[in-house]
Amino acid sequence: MDTEMSGGSSISRQTFDRWKTGILDIFGIIIDCNLKAGYKYFIYNPEVLKEGELNKWLLDSFSTINTLSQSIALKNRILVEETPSSKDFLKNIIGAMRENKIIELTYKGFQRHHACTFPVEPYCLKMFQKRWYMLAHSINDDEMRLYAMDRIENASVTDIRFTLPGDFDAKSYFASFFGIVLDKDIKEETIVLRADRYHQHYLRTLPLHPSQREIYTSDEYADFELYLRPTYDFCMELLKVGAMIEVLEPQSLRHQLHDCIKDMWKIYEND
Repeated sequence: MDTEMSGGSSISRQTFDRWKTGILDIFGIIIDCNLKAGYKYFIYNPEVLKEGELNKWLLDSFSTINTLSQSIALKNRILVEETPSSKDFLKNIIGAMRENKIIELTYKGFQRHHACTFPVEPYCLKMFQKRWYMLAHSINDDEMRLYAMDRIENASVTDIRFTLPGDFDAKSYFASFFGIVLDKDIKEETIVLRADRYHQHYLRTLPLHPSQREIYTSDEYADFELYLRPTYDFCMELLKVGAMIEVLEPQSLRHQLHDCIKDMWKIYEND
């Protein structure tokens, strides 16, 4: 038993019950007691541990936090990456989502000179490449838009409630996209990528998209099939690894990436 945090001391019944209730509230995990086995506690509904991306993410995060908190003496030897915007307005936005309340949002995009304030209906949150994004219905122009939280200057929760569409499902909404470029003018299609002998392991252990499946494996390369919209951010992700990934299908995407590479070389040559 790991006793570094408690120093081997027992905890009070009140503390144990508080922790047990907290685990139930956050994760939906029921901790029960088997009286016949000598008052041993067990997880009554272990299937919950495998349900839902948020649940698994929270469990992984709490497990990591717990491990790191027990190793605070190693703080100068454990390096982590900062997640911008995760603390300033996350609590307000989650509170508004929980109660379906409209947010008065003050937002300044990177290409804007001045911030604008307008009402939005917060639908869901998405984390992508160390940044938090809020998908919301912009009331003024009646459009669904994605707002980067590191560009939010203020998020005031109003007392005005809205009705979340009954058929809205966050996972389904983003299912055909790679990340946060939500261009529905780009059609979904089957994409086949060939990763070389080195990069295939990275692609295998960290898939680019939930639809990814491996269709051929050899020592020299592996082929992966995906079904999504090849948006700008997906193309940039492929270009990041250069020749370690080759697009086999469709030919239109193959030519598009080839043209991008040529344009990049022209920029470097003229720089």
